[in-house]
Amino acid sequence: MNGSLDQFKATLQRRKERQERYSGQRKDASNYKKSAHKSDFKFPKLKPKELEQFKETLRLEKENHKLKQITIFVSVCVFLVIVLLILNL
Repeated sequence: MNGSLDQFKATLQRRKERQERYSGQRKDASNYKKSAHKSDFKFPKLKPKELEQFKETLRLEKENHKLKQITIFVSVCVFLVIVLLILNL
């Protein structure tokens, strides 16, 4: 019976040490997330006309990117169909 009690005490001691070890790391991790100063982003103030022009530029870039993706997808599909047709002959 004494051996079981000693094992239980040792288990409690290891658990306590583990909690102390992990609690120290968690404190460091929480301090890491907090910043001493707030980030300041210095974006230029755009006039309404410039803002509309910028939005239009972004929209065109997005459309061009989408068009390129569709073109690549279609070309890969066509290539695969041609390869499969050649292999089946």
